[in-house]
Amino acid sequence: MTWVKGASKASSLFISLLWRLATENKQARRIHLILDNASIHDSRKTHLALAQLRGRIVLHFLPPYCPEENRIERRWLDLHANVTRNHRCKSMDELLDNVDAYLQARNDSGESSPALRRSSPLAA
Repeated sequence: MTWVKGASKASSLFISLLWRLATENKQARRIHLILDNASIHDSRKTHLALAQLRGRIVLHFLPPYCPEENRIERRWLDLHANVTRNHRCKSMDELLDNVDAYLQARNDSGESSPALRRSSPLAA
């Protein structure tokens, strides 16, 4: 899983993710992203960034509400259950450090939690 952090959920944050994906996956001719319909995914700034990436990243939009088909929704539930729910962090920076550590540990282990494997053939 690849992620970026920012002060707010804005087009610039999504564009940072696009560039990070392109940089980390140089061998990939094309990267397909399945997205919800958040406005940051379809903004003018995003379209300009996609043009700069020259077709390497292709966006595919899910129906307006489709959590069963959106694996990231299960990831967020897993993260929330294991890190953010009932946390005792004294600052947002401390909480974000915990989020980073958890996501990195998930990536390093190569395993998903049971919450990520349930209820969908896409969760394989």
